[in-house]
Amino acid sequence: MYKHVAEAFVSVAQARYVAEKVCLHINDFCQSIGASESDKLLDFGDGRATLRATDDGLSFRVAAQDLVTFYGIRTLLQGSLSVIPLVSGKAIEWLPAGGVPLGLVRGHVKNGQARTGGQ
Repeated sequence: MYKHVAEAFVSVAQARYVAEKVCLHINDFCQSIGASESDKLLDFGDGRATLRATDDGLSFRVAAQDLVTFYGIRTLLQGSLSVIPLVSGKAIEWLPAGGVPLGLVRGHVKNGQARTGGQ
């Protein structure tokens, strides 16, 4: 089980396209990238990320054993989003997500109830 877990949601059109672009940008940093239905599963060894494309945007979940890996993965994701014209300039709100199913925080972020800087 991972010690540090957070989730974010970015409202964006063409979420599947954006997920593919993110994977292409960080491919060299991953041990593997897999897919399961609408999810992209990125393995970093001591951490992982899951990207889920929905009709209204893209959900991200980052999980890692240590803080360096945890923030490193988050930084990679945010950096790759910043170079995609469809997403560039959008704020990313991270919420703690331990034990919560992926996508649950999406409603909180969309309703403006998210806290920034969470683990």
